[in-house]
Amino acid sequence: MARSGGRLARAATSWLPPGRPMRMLLGVSFVDSLGTGLFLTGSALFFTRSLGLTADQVGLGLSLAGIAGFACSVLVGRLADRIGAHRALVGLQWWRGACFAAYPFADNLTLFLIVAILGGTGEWAAPPVVQSFVGSLVEAESRVRSMSALMLVRNVGFTAGAAAAAWAIAAGGAGVYTTLVFLDAASFLVSGVLLLRVRTHVPVPTRTESALEVKVRPNARYLFLACLNGLLYLHAVLLTVALPLWVADYTKAPGALIGAIVVLNTVLAVGLQMRFSRGVDGARPAAVRQARAGAALAACCLLVAATGSTSAWVTAGLVLAATAALTVGEVYQAVGAWGLSYALSPEDRRGYFLSIYNLGQTGAMIAGPWVITTAVLPAGAAGWGALAAVLAGAGALVVVLERARPKDLGGEPGAGTAAGGRGRDGEAVPGGRAAAGRGGARDRDGGPGGGADG
Repeated sequence: MARSGGRLARAATSWLPPGRPMRMLLGVSFVDSLGTGLFLTGSALFFTRSLGLTADQVGLGLSLAGIAGFACSVLVGRLADRIGAHRALVGLQWWRGACFAAYPFADNLTLFLIVAILGGTGEWAAPPVVQSFVGSLVEAESRVRSMSALMLVRNVGFTAGAAAAAWAIAAGGAGVYTTLVFLDAASFLVSGVLLLRVRTHVPVPTRTESALEVKVRPNARYLFLACLNGLLYLHAVLLTVALPLWVADYTKAPGALIGAIVVLNTVLAVGLQMRFSRGVDGARPAAVRQARAGAALAACCLLVAATGSTSAWVTAGLVLAATAALTVGEVYQAVGAWGLSYALSPEDRRGYFLSIYNLGQTGAMIAGPWVITTAVLPAGAAGWGALAAVLAGAGALVVVLERARPKDLGGEPGAGTAAGGRGRDGEAVPGGRAAAGRGGARDRDGGPGGGADG
């Protein structure tokens, strides 16, 4: 019995990342995601019923928030390199808490747009800072697994928050939507306080060091990889926009299928996250995961394309199968993106490089809904087929670009900027020798654990 109990205990804790600081960060992530689940469940009704905004006005504010985040995230990444990811992340959590606490007082369009834009800068800038922070807490070989553990906890926290919000909304009450927003603001403020208790031993770069490193830039291959990752991140738009609209407007399936899509995606994501993160300890295996993501997402699109004129039950089966394929692609995209971005980012410029890599995902969330609703859905099966080809091609190109990267010039996890005055991807850069000597002198993910849920 004792031996069996020991095996069960090991199985129950085997997914936990190493080190007390990283495990404390899991708790911070849970608090953060709990608040996010509370907010998102009632956010649409809060904006329209409590603030009295129209759907078009809400859409405008959220679009401007995304654009503001896109514009500011690299600047925040640079700041994280200068002051340390830990300090930057605490500040971001408190900034986001203050912005969400201001929402209930934004009772006209102008105030709403101001708060949305200010909040968007923190929302979209946070994920690469979280990822940078994780990179400072664990060794290179444990980073992707640690990110996966954060994502797992985030999915659980988000689900718990959404369930609690649904119960509160069903119970009714005039101020329930405003209460949910204040609770989300509190979750950011509390998580920021909890972050202060996560002790790190990472020296913060001095102003002199930062000045020497400022000329290190990602090369064209890195930027192209970021764009390809953005294409693969369209799985988030497929889940939240494409599949619900397709089921509701283009098929004979019952509306309840939309809820089943969300439940299936959440359950599969939690179950697959840690399994799919095994063995992702360098650029090559990470690129392979992104290729698998492209193939899985292409399969999702082809399954949906087959549902145009099928019966309700056949459509439901195909859509659920497509959801399973989408979730496989979602998890592979995430672990591949973490592995590649860690492998190709200099240790001493990690916040800057990760924030640039994350621009692909931010761009997908800004442009993706428009592309899906204006080009893919109206075209029917042909649109889905074209999207399948794009996603499969994006995944395959990641492998091609990774294999073309010089292997003797750095680029694996834990490497410094590069040796001999060359950049991580083989480009000559000013100050390369000085940067190479400080590979470990730096402080990941945005709201602790994830960012744009993905």
